[in-house]
Amino acid sequence: MKFQNTKFNLTALFLSVITVFSFSSCSSDDSTDDNNGGSVDKPFALSLAIQGSDNSFTYYTVPFAEVMTGTLNAVGEGIEQPGYYDFTKIDNTIYSLGGLDDVNVVAITQNSDSSLEETGDVSFTAAIADFVKGDDNNLISVSMRSSSDVITFRKFTPNTLVATETIDIPVTDITDLSGPNYSGMAVSGDYLFLSYYISNPNTFDTDYTEQAEIAVFSYPELEFQKIITDSRVGPIGGFNIKSGLVKDDYGNVYALSHSNPANGYSQSTKPGGILKINAGESDFDADYFLDIPALTGGKQASHLKYLGGNKIFAEINMTERSEQEKWSDSPLQSAVIDLSIPSIEYINGVPEHKGDGRRLAALQDGNYVYLCVPIENDGIYVYKMDIVNYTSEKGAKVEANFVAGFFKF
Repeated sequence: MKFQNTKFNLTALFLSVITVFSFSSCSSDDSTDDNNGGSVDKPFALSLAIQGSDNSFTYYTVPFAEVMTGTLNAVGEGIEQPGYYDFTKIDNTIYSLGGLDDVNVVAITQNSDSSLEETGDVSFTAAIADFVKGDDNNLISVSMRSSSDVITFRKFTPNTLVATETIDIPVTDITDLSGPNYSGMAVSGDYLFLSYYISNPNTFDTDYTEQAEIAVFSYPELEFQKIITDSRVGPIGGFNIKSGLVKDDYGNVYALSHSNPANGYSQSTKPGGILKINAGESDFDADYFLDIPALTGGKQASHLKYLGGNKIFAEINMTERSEQEKWSDSPLQSAVIDLSIPSIEYINGVPEHKGDGRRLAALQDGNYVYLCVPIENDGIYVYKMDIVNYTSEKGAKVEANFVAGFFKF
């Protein structure tokens, strides 16, 4: 069977997703290293998306002993989920978040024999966009449909997916405009931060790009506090990327603005860059601004992953905004950005590649980041990137249309 890396017809995906729910998110948990130190025979797990003859997708989350040689496929074992799913890992549990007509959330853990097991499965009337870690005892989810006038937060007991509390917030608390789209969520100290951008629910145009906007809620109460804005950049995040907000080791929250046409924007009227909310505070730091185009010669970051030590892994769109193909999430180049200096280092040996228009499926394991990179007319390959020396090694070939999750237990 020949797999084609699906640019995945991002326009069609957008139209499908936006009609069912507007909010779909991202954030980092308290650990910046995705490896939780297990000793099983197959510590790696990949969520492979495979397209059937009817053009629908089935996702297979499969354990692997190693990922740098041979071929990785979904034959023989793993968790099978037909539909549309997004994957994230908090501590030692993978959470599979259903979208479109699949409004369930599944918890996936690994047994001592390396097999994977569903340890929780719960459904709601509206799709859950994302989970983030609130504290050691609580996970926080957010959901919102384009047809709904409320944002719904839920608190969950980790692993079991038992919802312990539900909080509904009127959409009018955060905006009087139609079409707020989720782009990021982070909990830091006494606050939950929720970023969004405005996309017309009928035309999907982004007519409001003059400032960044983040809704601030109290934590753990999840009561609305205020909206903070910053006119140095445009809106935070983009369609379905889920990394508009990232949190560092110290509780500082960083907000990425790019307004990329490749990630859902019909216009861009402000520079791109990264803003900062200092730990313990609930406003933007007026003295901090990381100018991404100045580091990249006019290019914009699209995906972020916090690595630790004030550094982030970034996917840089190598085409200036005026030349980007809409909804393409490409062409991308992998890099490491230092948030404190600031500086950027591209990873040598990783080819320029297409993104998947969704959460970045990247694994950090110590000083390495693993990413599945599509190579035109050849297929998808694992790349192991040294984030200290900025080198890379090409690994196993992956038999899938795209990779939706890359994890290590």
